[in-house]
Amino acid sequence: MAGLAGLVLLSASIATDAVPLRQTCDHDAPTLAQLRAGEPIDIRFAVNGDLGNCYKVALLRDGKPFEGYVPAAAIHGRDEFDQARASARTIETVKATPATTQSGALVPRALHSMQAARFEEALELLEQAMRNGQRDASVLALAGTAALRADRAKDAVNYWQASLALAPNPLIERQLKHAQREVAADQSEQRLVGVRFHLRYDSKTITAEQARSLLPVLDQEWARVSEQLGCRADERMAAIIQSRQDYLRTTNASEWSGGQYSGRIHVALLEPTVTGRTRQALAHEIVHACLAQIGDWPGWFHEGLAQKLSGQTLDAAARALIQQMARSRQLPSLAHMGPTFSRMSARHAQAAYATALAAGELLFQHYGPDGVRSLLQSPERLPQITADLDRLLRQ
Repeated sequence: MAGLAGLVLLSASIATDAVPLRQTCDHDAPTLAQLRAGEPIDIRFAVNGDLGNCYKVALLRDGKPFEGYVPAAAIHGRDEFDQARASARTIETVKATPATTQSGALVPRALHSMQAARFEEALELLEQAMRNGQRDASVLALAGTAALRADRAKDAVNYWQASLALAPNPLIERQLKHAQREVAADQSEQRLVGVRFHLRYDSKTITAEQARSLLPVLDQEWARVSEQLGCRADERMAAIIQSRQDYLRTTNASEWSGGQYSGRIHVALLEPTVTGRTRQALAHEIVHACLAQIGDWPGWFHEGLAQKLSGQTLDAAARALIQQMARSRQLPSLAHMGPTFSRMSARHAQAAYATALAAGELLFQHYGPDGVRSLLQSPERLPQITADLDRLLRQ
């Protein structure tokens, strides 16, 4: 689900040829132009959408201006932008006026909190800014994003509606539609609070006793994953357990999907009783949550580590599929697998997940747990490691 993440303006360039410039950060959005390697761009802001991490960019080609969205992996020179975004040094659309000068510092603090996945804290800061008079379209839009990530979808709907009443915005309109669908479809109204998570569930899908048994599982899996990867949680995260039907209606996920992380963990209960399969699904999404807090990682890395650290292994059929694809030169390079697998067909998703898991297994085999954790602190090493794993996958 799309989410506004930052509002800064810096220059960068396109990393590879034939990068589609899309109208929105969504897989099915119209393509406005095909960008070329080395083409200079201005980064406007970062978003999360169906394509994963995206950036809105602007460029001038043959005297004609273009604006649209490209995946994060397609951009060279994002470091300065990300540093500025994290510290919220430059805010493009939030401007101080005599009525808002007193509360002006609250919005940069809220942006910083959102980057650190402290969404409840961010929402409190934004609501304080609005009470102090800073109630413009951009602040309301940010409040909607923070509210949704804090698992307050109804509040998100209200804030986005108020933002759109002040200024039309196609991205916010799309977010609003997602949130309205969730509010209408979600039957998970029961809540339990644990150490690291608050769990929301549908009492028609699981019993209160089963829900209580899941809280320590969530806390244990977070502790295990965070120890291996080095992430932290300053606020409780939301985990939502639903029937498969409600999960698909709420998230608009593909039919083959059983779990999703978009600031909150959504998991479809795929078994009549809560067993190890549910634990594995929760662990898988917890890995995504952990990696999202650490940095900006490509889709294969997310899915490879999520499968590996949740206990999945590559079976003989999947290994044979990868070998066959490698022999026929149909195995995609990891760098070109895209930022997310969520919009793939079931057949392509099967191959993509198998390839990502194989890469994850090779990553741990050749670099070890300490090497993986070191990589997470030194992301500039990832392109070379990715190239090494591509070579190993084709042997």
